[in-house]
Amino acid sequence: MQTAVIKKNRAVREEEKKFIPVETMMNDMNHLEQYAQTVINYTSKYNISFSISYAPENLVGKCAKYPLYGDFAETYILRSYGTWWKESEAYQKEYMPLEEDPLGAEDYVTLGFEHPVVPRDVCIYETFNPGAVVRIWGRFTDLDWKLLWEGPPQECPEGARKFHPTIRNLNCLINEIRIEFNQSHLKYHTSIDAVLLGGYEPKQVLQQHILQKDLLKWTPEVVSKDGETWDDKCDLFSRLPHEVVVHIFQYLDLCTLGRCAQVNNQWNAVTKDPILYQNLTLKRYWHKINGKTLYILADRCRYVRKLDLSWCGNDDKSFTQAFLEFFPKCYQQLTHISVCHCDFVNNDVILKFSMCHDLTELRLRNTKVDNNGFQQLARLRKLVTLDLCSTLITDEPLISILKANAGLKHLLLDFCESLERLDLVVETVANCNKEITTWSSFKTTTMTAIGGLHFASCANLKELDLGWCFPFAHPGDCLEKIAKNCRNLTRLIISQWRDVNDYMLLPITLYCKNLAQLDLLGIKSITRDICERLLASLPSLRLLDISFCNAINHHQVMIWRRQYPHVTIQRSCEYTVTEYISVVLRELP
Repeated sequence: MQTAVIKKNRAVREEEKKFIPVETMMNDMNHLEQYAQTVINYTSKYNISFSISYAPENLVGKCAKYPLYGDFAETYILRSYGTWWKESEAYQKEYMPLEEDPLGAEDYVTLGFEHPVVPRDVCIYETFNPGAVVRIWGRFTDLDWKLLWEGPPQECPEGARKFHPTIRNLNCLINEIRIEFNQSHLKYHTSIDAVLLGGYEPKQVLQQHILQKDLLKWTPEVVSKDGETWDDKCDLFSRLPHEVVVHIFQYLDLCTLGRCAQVNNQWNAVTKDPILYQNLTLKRYWHKINGKTLYILADRCRYVRKLDLSWCGNDDKSFTQAFLEFFPKCYQQLTHISVCHCDFVNNDVILKFSMCHDLTELRLRNTKVDNNGFQQLARLRKLVTLDLCSTLITDEPLISILKANAGLKHLLLDFCESLERLDLVVETVANCNKEITTWSSFKTTTMTAIGGLHFASCANLKELDLGWCFPFAHPGDCLEKIAKNCRNLTRLIISQWRDVNDYMLLPITLYCKNLAQLDLLGIKSITRDICERLLASLPSLRLLDISFCNAINHHQVMIWRRQYPHVTIQRSCEYTVTEYISVVLRELP
C-alpha cells in the first residue's frame, strides 16, 4: 500500500513541472518564516490539564530544546508508540479493512499561524525518536485542506532531527498546518519541539484576495482520446447475476466504488447496493466528508453494522444536523460506533446512539458531550467496549451506564478529569461488571487505595492501566491484593506510583506469571534487585519500562538486555546541555 503512495507522489511531481510559483508572478511579496502561534486540536497527549509537561501547547513558539536529543518535558510527546497498544483486546480493530490508511496515520495535531502565507517550507523539529510524521496538510481558516506532503514512516538514527520535506507547490494562502503521525514502528515515545512555516506573504489587498480565494488554482490538463468507444461485447459483467457482481464489488474500497459508479448504469446500480456498506469507515476521508456525503450514503446504509466516523465533520458546521437526518435510516442494526475526536457529537447525537439496542462497542474519545447526554447511554444494555477517554463524563452517569451493561469487558477512562469519585466507579465495576477484562484510567487521578482494592474482585482482569493514578495518595496494599486475585494479568501499568518499593512488587513475581507488559516508569525507590527478580520470574514478560527509575543505572540495563533479549527494556534518556556535550565529545574520534 505504501508503494501506491510513492507512485502517487511521483505523478504529482511530474504534474507540477508546469507549475509557476506565485512569487515570480507577483513581485511585491514578503518572504516570511514563523513558528506556530496556537494549538487548534490534537488526538494524543501525555499531560493532564493542570500540567504543561509534554503538553501539545509546548509546540507554540520557537524551539525550547532542539538540537538537544532526549525525553524533555518542555516538548510535545505522543502517548502511544510501537505495537504494544495494538495488542490490547480493547484496541479498535479496523471496521472496514479495505479502508485501512496505507500510511497508518494514528494521531494528528493541528497548529495555527499568525500570518497567512503561500507555503514553500515546513520544518518539524523532532527531539526524541524521530520518523513518525507521515502527512502534512495545510489550509486557510475554514477552507478545504490541501495535502502538502506524505510519505511512509521512517527509520531514523537516535538524534534530534529537523524534518524539512519538499512540500507540494501551491499558489494559495494557508495559516493552519495539520501533521499526522504513525508511531507504530518506533521503539519509544516520539516528541516534537516546534514547527516552522515558511512562505510568501502578500502585501497588497488584491493579492491577499486572489490567494485567499485560491483563484490561481492550477489543475493538470486532461487529454482525451478521440474516437475511443466502449465495446459492449467486452462487458462480461453485464452477463453476470447482480448478486455475483455485488460479491465481486465487496473487495473494493470506497474510492474504487466511486470510480466504478461512473462506468455505466449497471455498475452504478451495483455500487448503491446496501450489502456493500454493512461496515463503513470514513475516517480515512475526513478531509472530504461533509453533510452532503451523509445524504448520498443514507439510502445505502440500511444494513450497516459498524460505523466509524472518527476525525470527520470537524470543518462542517452543518454536519451535526446532516448526521441527525442520516442516522434514523441506518441505526436499526448497528453494533459498533466510533466517533472519536468528532466535534459534531452533541447530546442530540448521543440520544440517537441510545436507540441502538444491539450496540456492543461505543467509542466517544475526545468528544464534548455533557452529562445530560451521557445519562441517555444508560438505555443501552449490550455494551462490551466503552471508550470515554478525554471526555467530560462524571461519576453518576458513568455508574448508571455500568449498572445497565453487566456484560461490559473493556472500559477506557484515560484523562477523564471530571470523575471525582473513581473509587465508587471501581466498586460498581467490581459488583456489576464481573466480566471486565480491560480497565484503563491513565492520569485519571481521583483514586485512592480503597478503589485499588476493589480491583482484587475482578478476577477476569487481563489489562490494568493505573498509570499516574496515585500522584497524591499512597496505594496501600492494593497491589498485593490485585496480584493475588487477578492472576490472568497480561498488562500492568503503574507508572509514577511514587511510594512503591521492592517489597510491594514481590507479589507480582509470585502470582502474575502471564504478565507480558509491565510499566514501572518513574518509581524512583525500586532497585536492581526487584528488576532482576521480575525478569527471572515472569516467563511471558516482553516489555519492562523502568524509565526515570533513578536507583537503576544505564550499565545495569545494558547487561539485562543481553541476558534477556526477548524482553524490551525501556530506559528513557534526558540529557542536560552539559551531558549532551560530553556524550558528543566521547563519540568524536
